[in-house]
Amino acid sequence: MTSIAVEEFVEGHEGFYDTISINGEPVLDFASHYFPGVLEAMRTRWISPQYITTNRIEGGGLYDQLREMGRRVNAALGIETAATHMEWFDGPKGLKFSEIGARPPGVGCWDLYSAANDIDVYRAWAEAILYNGTDIRPSRSHSAGIIALRPESDGNISGYAGLEDVENRLGRWIMDAHIPSAGTLTQPIENGYMANAWVRMRHPDYDVLHDMLDDVGRSVHVHVG
Repeated sequence: MTSIAVEEFVEGHEGFYDTISINGEPVLDFASHYFPGVLEAMRTRWISPQYITTNRIEGGGLYDQLREMGRRVNAALGIETAATHMEWFDGPKGLKFSEIGARPPGVGCWDLYSAANDIDVYRAWAEAILYNGTDIRPSRSHSAGIIALRPESDGNISGYAGLEDVENRLGRWIMDAHIPSAGTLTQPIENGYMANAWVRMRHPDYDVLHDMLDDVGRSVHVHVG
């Protein structure tokens, strides 16, 4: 018997859909968007990539499609009570899932979900596993996102430009940040969104938050000596 592997290149806007599912039914769910897509972000040093979890998931359209596909995935894979993480593309070939896992997302994403929705997602997961149910429900009060601030080259960090300006203008919307001190050895950009400096923010309006994260990416520069 001969085995073959068949792959298809899928393009489009990229994001992910996460749930806490109980008996196969998503009882908490969240949708997030990448800017830009992961392949471009990981191949291009000057880009300050970000992802944002939206509070517009109740708005229908694409989000209804994500929810329906999520239920179909659970049924097809026999996922009962678990956290799930599903990466997706929405483009010329329609909505496609590219990665499916019965696990939480990485890169501290549940922290964003918790802050955006006034809940403790970790507790909801524990209750689902231990008690087969949870009363925790997301408020959808905010969108939340993270932007990675990449060093201009590999080496040791010598300092930053623009941090004070960003804090003065946007500080009320900043949740937290990781700013490695001068002298810290940089990490390769392929190590991901939290490899070097990063800022996490939230705002009630998704578009405003996206603009603010873009502003941070334009304004803050990580210098290497």
